[in-house]
Amino acid sequence: MSENRDLRVGPPRRWSVELDGVAWLPRLIDKARAASAGTLGGYLYGQSPTDSGLLKTLGIGYRSFAELVAQAPDDAGVLAALTARDPEAIARAVVWTADLRRNHKAFLWAMDADDGYNPAVAWAKRPVNVLTNAFTALVKRVIPGPVIPPKP
Repeated sequence: MSENRDLRVGPPRRWSVELDGVAWLPRLIDKARAASAGTLGGYLYGQSPTDSGLLKTLGIGYRSFAELVAQAPDDAGVLAALTARDPEAIARAVVWTADLRRNHKAFLWAMDADDGYNPAVAWAKRPVNVLTNAFTALVKRVIPGPVIPPKP
């Protein structure tokens, strides 16, 4: 079974961690598992433009992705289920990954700093998301995320 991270006390996997050449996917899996477990904390699931971009590329919505993740025992199971749904989805997501890396450097740097993955930044040593907690709280109020059924 895949680790179920409590995102109230630590970040999801770094954006650059890849699963079969797809960056952001392991992070999104962590966020989907946390949303189902009620441990999402200050992170977005259902409102993030980057999550939405990857899911659109994969051809799946937030609720369906959360259900797929809940049924998969681990990352390999998620990958297999995505491939079974759409054999071309991962290839499209690899292209999406290249675009993410090329066109969103400042956003990715700031997110790394905020999550504590960039030790050169003073606030990265803090266990909270200094930049985003207030912003994500506002986003969650204005744009409610999908209702994710709790894990059985």
